[in-house]
Amino acid sequence: MQREASIAVTPAWPRAGAACAVPTALVAVGRVHSGAHCPSDVAVGAAIGLSVAAPTRSVPRLAVRHPG
Repeated sequence: MQREASIAVTPAWPRAGAACAVPTALVAVGRVHSGAHCPSDVAVGAAIGLSVAAPTRSVPRLAVRHPG
């Protein structure tokens, strides 16, 4: 969830996006380091987050352009 938030926030508020990216990366590294996840799990989670965040950012703009 943190990845999606940092990715979705970055275009509108770059500083906030950068601030969100730091703890996101630390959590990802911590999960691998603790053995809770394999590196591939974290990579796939990041890929899913990227693929979900991009359309999520564009939905409000599309709704404004094409109301109702």
